[in-house]
Amino acid sequence: MRRVRLVLSALLALLALPALAEIAPETRWSGPSKVSMDVVFPGDGYHATWDLYRCDCGDLLVHSELSESGNVEKGETLLVEGRAILYRGFPRHEAEYGASLDAPALMMQLAAQLLERLEPGGPSKVSGQVEREVTERKQHILLDTGTAVGTFQAPWKAAGMLAPGEDDQRRFDIRFDFSVVTGLGAQQASMRLKGKADYANAEFPVPATEPLERWNLAWRDSEDPAKEQAADLENLQQLRKLLSTKN
Repeated sequence: MRRVRLVLSALLALLALPALAEIAPETRWSGPSKVSMDVVFPGDGYHATWDLYRCDCGDLLVHSELSESGNVEKGETLLVEGRAILYRGFPRHEAEYGASLDAPALMMQLAAQLLERLEPGGPSKVSGQVEREVTERKQHILLDTGTAVGTFQAPWKAAGMLAPGEDDQRRFDIRFDFSVVTGLGAQQASMRLKGKADYANAEFPVPATEPLERWNLAWRDSEDPAKEQAADLENLQQLRKLLSTKN
């Protein structure tokens, strides 16, 4: 009887553990519905925290917290139909930080490319905590957001920890070592990219009924044909409809 009780206790303990959600084998590191990432840049203590959300409709929302020399800027930026940019916050550098998604988009691309090299099988292959390292001596890293480009020249090195998180999440902590060309020649530098990617269908935080009056509006193309008509719109749903029909 005592042995039966021990077996039942062990089974109950196993049932109490959270089940590791399955991620489709074809899922790539670049395909999460949400990414939260901290980036510590080389140099003068510049640090950024970004939360990026992907909408099923194709829109992108980024929550930003940027810190440098003790000054912190917080704000949100929403890319609609790849054309219009809604932004708010960023009290001291609103136009500079809010109206552009280039910095977070470039860093998200960098993280995805490094993760692909650290685990080419994709996030579904990470079933437990692992330590990985890769050194590249020939192939450069090329980044392109459509409005900005970036390159990290070879040689470079990445070393990181990958692990499951809650449900469909995967955690990562990567040290990226690279070289930059300065007036003094090539200098070694490094940055740290730490965060988690969620591959479940996360709910988009901004509803379609969101009033546009709560945001500033900018355009990726200053000559966009929808620009004049957008001035009379009231909510996000109307803006999406206009941009989907006005090319």
